[in-house]
Amino acid sequence: MRPDAASLRALRSALPPFGEERIPPGLNTYLAFYGIDFAAQRPQLQHRVGYVKSGLYQLATHCWMQPGARHNLLLVHGYLDHVGLYRHLIGHALQHGCNVIAFDLPGHGLSTGTPAAIDDFAEYADAIQALLDAVVVPPLPLQVLAQSTGGAALIAFARRCAARQSANRHSVAWPFTGTVLLAPLLRPAGWRRVRVSHALIHRFVSSVPRGFAQNSSDAEFLAFVRADPLQSRRIHVSWVGALRRWLAALPIADLGVGPALLVQGDADGTVDWRFNLPCYGQLFPGLRIELVHGAGHQLANESARVREKYLRQVDRYLGWRVG
Repeated sequence: MRPDAASLRALRSALPPFGEERIPPGLNTYLAFYGIDFAAQRPQLQHRVGYVKSGLYQLATHCWMQPGARHNLLLVHGYLDHVGLYRHLIGHALQHGCNVIAFDLPGHGLSTGTPAAIDDFAEYADAIQALLDAVVVPPLPLQVLAQSTGGAALIAFARRCAARQSANRHSVAWPFTGTVLLAPLLRPAGWRRVRVSHALIHRFVSSVPRGFAQNSSDAEFLAFVRADPLQSRRIHVSWVGALRRWLAALPIADLGVGPALLVQGDADGTVDWRFNLPCYGQLFPGLRIELVHGAGHQLANESARVREKYLRQVDRYLGWRVG
């Protein structure tokens, strides 16, 4: 059953504070439609859902926990995405012994906020911190996997951690024991044209129509996302402005959080990956790069063949194994 926009708005309004054991009306329909009803398929799996407060936002938050887990994984999605589109990655992590925490960024999915908008990338760092403060998981190694804008959010969070530790050397710095970046955002493709367009129009319009890119070789996914009732049909100009300011203020230097695995498709037309990769190498010294031939930007929803190829590298890097 496909939920309509009205029922999803009602579900957003009915989400309880995270930690309350209350199932809001419409949740099971939402989970089944997006294929993330893992707890219905595996009785031993516990699924909790609710909102976490972060500034002015209420962040729709999910946590899947299972007995015998060996890792905790935080999943951070990309721009215009939401948790419902990440069934492949969530399912893979669960099969490999992880508890999974996932949330919708501000203005995305079931979270509140102007659709596809942000005033400052610092709000993404705030969101990650709010999640870590609110969601209680077993004391296991905490790892993070981020797609596209999720990678930029991690950079903003890493700089927040560094500033906090600089001010207080006893504070906890980077909490993740393993970091994986999928096609992470730094400079988008065609950035010069985007900056010029933004400078010309940002005083006159608040948003522009969105085009749906051919960013995956999975035709079924591309059709699904076009019909997804949680997709924004417009790009908010404020998001581009926030990206401009963030990039202008970002030192391309060691974040002090250790290495990472970066997976990048060589058919990605969304980010300027040839420019971005050396920059990420400076941000995460010791960075390991896996270039995937023929893969587009939407690595989380690439074809099964492409996913299987790069996920083998992710498994090895993070020490995951089945069971």
